[in-house]
Amino acid sequence: MPSDDSALNRNLLAALDLGSNSFHMVIAEEIGGELRLLDRLREGVRLAEGLLPNGDLAPEVAARAIECLQRFGQRLRTVPKERTRVIGTNTLRMLRRAEDFLAQIEAAVGVPVEIVAGREEARLIYLGVSHSLAVAPEERRLVVDIGGGSTEIIAGRGFQPGIRESLHFGCVGSTREYFPGEKIDRDAFHALRQRVRLAIEPTIGDYRRFGWDQAVGSSGTIKAIARILQENGRGSRISAAGLRWLQDEVLSLGSFRALARLAGLKADRVPVFPGGLAILSAIFDAFQLEEMRFSEGALREGALYDLLGRIHHEDSRELSVLGLQERFHSQRERNSQVWTRAEHLFASSCREWKLTDLHGAWLRWAALTHDIGLDIAHSGFHKHGEYIWRNADLAGFSNREQNLLALLVRMQRKKLLNIAQLQSMGVSMDDAPVLQRLAVLLRLAILLQRGAAELSLPELQILGQTLQLSFASGWQQKAPLLHADLDHERELLAPEFQLLF
Repeated sequence: MPSDDSALNRNLLAALDLGSNSFHMVIAEEIGGELRLLDRLREGVRLAEGLLPNGDLAPEVAARAIECLQRFGQRLRTVPKERTRVIGTNTLRMLRRAEDFLAQIEAAVGVPVEIVAGREEARLIYLGVSHSLAVAPEERRLVVDIGGGSTEIIAGRGFQPGIRESLHFGCVGSTREYFPGEKIDRDAFHALRQRVRLAIEPTIGDYRRFGWDQAVGSSGTIKAIARILQENGRGSRISAAGLRWLQDEVLSLGSFRALARLAGLKADRVPVFPGGLAILSAIFDAFQLEEMRFSEGALREGALYDLLGRIHHEDSRELSVLGLQERFHSQRERNSQVWTRAEHLFASSCREWKLTDLHGAWLRWAALTHDIGLDIAHSGFHKHGEYIWRNADLAGFSNREQNLLALLVRMQRKKLLNIAQLQSMGVSMDDAPVLQRLAVLLRLAILLQRGAAELSLPELQILGQTLQLSFASGWQQKAPLLHADLDHERELLAPEFQLLF
């Protein structure tokens, strides 16, 4: 009999944001389809500080991060794993040979890391900010989040983000690059501002055409600036005049040590503050802002609301797949038939191959979009489809999922890729066998849709890497094309799989 505590825990959700400066965790309770925040945890890890020129992570920084996550992991044990998300951002995007470090993270918190692209990070930030404020459906909002390794700028309306950009400037990396030796040099400050302005310039017209009714900031840097201005009598919001005053104060102090005299600036923010201030100053100038308010909502809250949508069948990934179908003129009726056959095969194989509902979702999305490459060219369309999946801006998908789906679409034809080839393409040892098996099911579903419309679906039996298809008697005479296709497919799947029919 489950305890009352375990019953209550079924309503919990958690999101962990592995930022380049700080790690944040929020835990919430779902009540009637809404969220009530129960707990917030934050630790300043400064992950970006450990990013080495060769793309490795300094061992002492990696150890610091894992120690933090082991503490967070104790709290996460009360939350169901399927209701927990762990999001990796800029620094984890930039790491090379990150498999061991990601495995340590998963061991500490019990949940795999989803490393998201910059624009997906921006979408989640906007979602978190929107849910933290009173939102009118038509209200336009400019949202800015200055992280440790990147800065996200989003213009949206209501709960829907419109324009999303991620700049490769963050408070940790920029402070380290422009202010070595803990000296705050005026020329270096203005050089950083100028580089940020130049990065914004190509898209500034898009933001102005979209427009905004208010500007909102959501990061630790912006929170620190708002607190400093308030404690120094410069208003409860960040104003252009207040920001100019703070910039002059920081430049006159001239060093990290002297920043301790600035009322409202916490000691743990000092090592990353000058870079963050310069970035926000450049944004105020580029967008000609007069005022910005601060929101506690950010990526972790956005990840919670996105997870809540998935739980209640409002998955943003479904809309992204629909967008791919529309944009690349997918044959929806035919692809739906492919999925019907793939679903039948999946149901027969999931137990033996230990495939989960998530794997079934990957197979479905691949089946529904397997033909999108035809919009570019028939020759090599599976590779064109791979390119689209890999490079498209798709809301809701992590980098890992996009890579897996890209390869799944690619593997619908030609010789089946082996495990070593998949690993060379960035697929983990755990994902590679699953990807191969899903590819086999997709390939068979496509053949069955193409050459066996008049046949009933075959039975499928799985034993290890051997597949036995059993058709009704006389099927070879009714579907000679299918028979020839399966004969050829047997050669393409070997030696990885044995196909019998």
